Amino acid sequence: MAMGMMTALRVLAVGSLLLTATVLTAADDPATPLPEKPLEIGVKAPAFTLTTLEGTEIGLEAWRGHVVVLNYFITWYRDAARHLGVMETLATKYAPQGLRLLSISLDEGQGGPGATQAFISGHNIAHPVATDPEQQVAGQYGVRALPAIFIIDRDGKVAAYHEGYMEGDDAKIEQMIVAALAAGATDEQPAEAATDEAAADEAPADEEPVCKCFKQSDQE
Repeated sequence: MAMGMMTALRVLAVGSLLLTATVLTAADDPATPLPEKPLEIGVKAPAFTLTTLEGTEIGLEAWRGHVVVLNYFITWYRDAARHLGVMETLATKYAPQGLRLLSISLDEGQGGPGATQAFISGHNIAHPVATDPEQQVAGQYGVRALPAIFIIDRDGKVAAYHEGYMEGDDAKIEQMIVAALAAGATDEQPAEAATDEAAADEAPADEEPVCKCFKQSDQE
């Protein structure tokens, strides 16, 4: 059954976690409430440090000066593999202009990080992937539906947000990335010209672009 993520929601503990997550913001104070909706454009992105599935520690502050894409996802979402592949293609294409991508899995419950590891390996995903099964980082960003993409500018502020994934979204996401790169481009980091402006056909009305659930699927 689909359900939103409430502030008080805490998932069941899973053994042998592949991730340690530390949120380095004022939200460490219990008196500071978590956002009830995705962070707004212009808000400073909460800093954090995650350890990827390959054991590499990545801190958001270390990427200051780059445009950063945080891509929250779950492996059992029906288009997860295609979505991750598209994000990887965009990250590779725009890396010379200063783009960095981190995908963050919210897989939890019985599968948890192990399921994420198997999925990433099985689909030959090469960009950095970490897991956040207890939603320690996702909670700070106000993630309520998946996939959820935050584009953070070179100054560490939220430049764009995109929720869901359906036909035509590839172009929309690329346009947001190009705009963020152009906004802070330097002579050393030129932004590519905007891509084809032709609008992609919209997805059929019965297509479900957003997964509004955070609990592991009841079906194996």
